[in-house]
Amino acid sequence: MTDYIQKRYGIDDVLPGMEVGKDVLTDSGQIMLTVGTILTESIIEGLKCWDVPSVFIQEKISTPKSIDVPVVKEIPLSKSQRKFCNQYDETMSQIKKTFATMRDSKEAPFQELKQLADQSIFPMLESVGVINHLQMIGQQDDYTFQHSVNVAVICGMLGKWLGYTGAALTDLVLAGLLHDIGKTQIPLDILNKPGALSAQETEIMKNHSMLGYKLIKDNKNLSPNIIYAVLQHHERMDGSGYPFKVTKDKWHEYARIVAVADTYAAMTAQRVYHDKDTPFAVVESMNNEMFNKLDPHICTVFLNNVRNYFVGNFVQLSDGRRAEVVYLGQFIASRPTVCTQDGQFIDLERNKNISIIDIIET
Repeated sequence: MTDYIQKRYGIDDVLPGMEVGKDVLTDSGQIMLTVGTILTESIIEGLKCWDVPSVFIQEKISTPKSIDVPVVKEIPLSKSQRKFCNQYDETMSQIKKTFATMRDSKEAPFQELKQLADQSIFPMLESVGVINHLQMIGQQDDYTFQHSVNVAVICGMLGKWLGYTGAALTDLVLAGLLHDIGKTQIPLDILNKPGALSAQETEIMKNHSMLGYKLIKDNKNLSPNIIYAVLQHHERMDGSGYPFKVTKDKWHEYARIVAVADTYAAMTAQRVYHDKDTPFAVVESMNNEMFNKLDPHICTVFLNNVRNYFVGNFVQLSDGRRAEVVYLGQFIASRPTVCTQDGQFIDLERNKNISIIDIIET
């Protein structure tokens, strides 16, 4: 196995293809580039633009003056993405079978679901770039199943960022996997309707949290944390949620975590009647809602960590140009600095006339 060292280079000496060896931080301590980022010309120009004096580069010990030899990652991102997609497809297949069984039996097979979390969801949490991988997976046939898997993965990542470990983290992943379990009891013509729901259908759909609670409330193998999350994941801080319109003091912590994951997953998903929003637009929306709808502490932890996945993404701008995200600016990162294909740097926070409309490549 090849050994590596981290060597500091002045910003004028770094070259495209080099791999960042230590996180690059702003003066305020926010992460600008994460370990493992492969430098491009536009990223380097962005670092110079923001007066970054030097960068730690990861080099092979056996290669002297490897400034002339771009570091090659042992596991290319494309391979990582393929591995993640295979795990994801296998998980989707299993969850479809399990949810189909619950529609008929009206029972949640806890042991099967826990095994699914342990053997399928947790390995996905170890994938480098997991949030980006979720974003690049195309819409599958059944939104309900795909959404449940996505929320479980995001709950696992958010739980880690919040400091959850062991059984508590497992419960949180299961809460994400089961949060919409009540939809197995919603009539299929409503659940799979290829368009917006009527007011009456919406009320029927909103009953899924109570139906899910009834499915699992008597299961002695399930933690109360999971049961509360299923029941309350659509409640909100200001009492505007459902089914009971509770406020923060009666809103369970697991339900508040699932609510953040559920919101991000739903808004970044493609629907028949609603185009998906970019993560940047979703981040901005969540930032606006986190003081009256979503839990501000949980939401802030999520936003401060999910931002780390955005640098280096290639995006489509509203003016038709393709660009690379080179700097995130303030901690929310909803309007980052980008470098266009023609070499122009645009601070979207200052230039409100241009916005990101899609992610092309992560």
